[in-house]
Amino acid sequence: MTEREDVSGKRISLARGAAVTVLLLLLQLARLPRWVTPLLVTLGLVSSLAETVGITLVLLFFYLAMGQIELAMSTSGLFGHALEYAASWFASPTATAAVIFLLIVIRAFLAFLHTLISARVGEEINEFARNAVHGRYLSASYRFFQQHDEAQLMEVLGTETWLISGAYASFTKIVVSICSIVLFASFLLGLSVTIAVTAALASLGVSFGIRRLARPVQVLGRDVKQIHQRLGEHMLMTLQAMRTIRAFGQERAHQQRFECASAKVHRASLSLAKIAALVPPLTETGYLLVLCLIVALAHFLGIGFATTLTAVALLYRLQPHIRELEGNLLYLAQIEPQLKSIYLMLSSKDTDPPALGHLRIGSLVYGISFEEVSFRYRADAAAALDRVSFRIPAGKTTALIGASGSGKTTIVNLLLRLYSVDEGTILVDGSPLDDVRRTNWLDLLSVAGQDIDLIEGTVFDNVRMANERASQAQIIEALTLAGISEFIESLPEKYDTWVGQQGQRFSGGQRQRIGLARAVLRNPQFLILDEALSALDRDLEESVRRAIEVKFSDRTILRITHRLETVVDAHHVICIEAGRVSAEGSPSDLLRNPESPLCKALMDRHSIVEPVAGRMLR
Repeated sequence: MTEREDVSGKRISLARGAAVTVLLLLLQLARLPRWVTPLLVTLGLVSSLAETVGITLVLLFFYLAMGQIELAMSTSGLFGHALEYAASWFASPTATAAVIFLLIVIRAFLAFLHTLISARVGEEINEFARNAVHGRYLSASYRFFQQHDEAQLMEVLGTETWLISGAYASFTKIVVSICSIVLFASFLLGLSVTIAVTAALASLGVSFGIRRLARPVQVLGRDVKQIHQRLGEHMLMTLQAMRTIRAFGQERAHQQRFECASAKVHRASLSLAKIAALVPPLTETGYLLVLCLIVALAHFLGIGFATTLTAVALLYRLQPHIRELEGNLLYLAQIEPQLKSIYLMLSSKDTDPPALGHLRIGSLVYGISFEEVSFRYRADAAAALDRVSFRIPAGKTTALIGASGSGKTTIVNLLLRLYSVDEGTILVDGSPLDDVRRTNWLDLLSVAGQDIDLIEGTVFDNVRMANERASQAQIIEALTLAGISEFIESLPEKYDTWVGQQGQRFSGGQRQRIGLARAVLRNPQFLILDEALSALDRDLEESVRRAIEVKFSDRTILRITHRLETVVDAHHVICIEAGRVSAEGSPSDLLRNPESPLCKALMDRHSIVEPVAGRMLR
């Protein structure tokens, strides 16, 4: 979705109580045909007209059935003329009953059609919102994603997007109710101006009293949203941290925290339900008083019985429309925070999408260079990288070494284009990385890491993420190279074994090797190994590392490791400390320099310095 200030090209301020405004903006973002809402309103209005005419004919039917048509003619005003005109067309109760039945059928059909179209449009809006929000998550910067709570993102995508269809249905019903009220008011004016004005003033008083509930509903709506989000956080924690919870015996404490959050949801939802339950009895009671007032006023002013009866019938049938209007207005006030949340997610300019780039590259020829690159994860945080400069030569194995927190993972994140540099430039074969087409660049590289992300699915599903077109034989070959195929073959379901959430059914080393197989399957030109073998024993690590070096002997490999002795086979070494490059060069050159960080680190490990030094200097 393209960024826009709003759908009309003008900046719109989302004021409090603007649920209808937000809904209209969402409808325009969904690009619905312009005729849909007018059609639904027209259907509702015609249905109300059929109902109003039906009430008139019902009164005429009773008068005809009782043989008192003259009493009907005594009704004053335009309505009396309408009854007189109708009586000239329907001379018998049977004909009148037949037309009333036909009007009831027409109204029922129109109501069905209205509901059907509204449901279809609502589901299309829901689908659009789900797809758009999900697409926004995938297209936004990684920084944007990390700055939002996972529970909040889940709430917007998994719950709030489903509310739009209900909001749209309420919106159309509000418009229809207003049109129906206007229509009924017109009939009342034709019947008696005095009664119509009295009924309007009294109804406004009742409506004002009911609208006083809107403010607490809005407040409760915001509270419910926040409470649901906190409950979602507890749900995610339970599912994602089950191993940790049980390992530390925190089941009871975690259950108590969850029950506390659940109780808050219960209380807030019950408060909303109580307010919603007040609307029907308050409306009915209020309009019963209005009817009593109309009857008393008619008696006091000497208005005829037929006119009074007709007015009472019209006002009685008007009550459901007013009750529906008030109920839908309160519902929109209740879900206004959710509507705003969806709209802001879709229209926000703070998502900072990654640069797509425009240059195509077919291969990595010369290498990658960092030139005076600086980066901070937050504006107020210390620099993760501070004016670092180094190169990763193409077709060679480069070892990146440094202590935890020195900036190694940040370099990987920048190469994966999860973030963009704050200062400086990353060059790929002499071209700025941001100018290279992002999809093209990612097709050239692959990564296997220490904290590998496995998805819910089978072993095959996880490995195939790197290449959806890969055959079963290619996947098994990648798993074999990663040293995990023999173990998987021993499982009852073999490659169809479900890995569980975040791969928790496998050990750390097994997860790493599945992740490594995924990286290998991509057959990249640039392979990043970010502590990818750290959970393996030394013999297995050495075996897998040599298999990778044989397969990718002519490729560019960036090996990030804390095991200094493994840099012996690298062509190029980069030492990084506290976000700065402290040394760079070939292993032999760095070892010859006693002041180099690599030499000092190796000297601290007396058990390995002599054999490693000897191998490096040969």
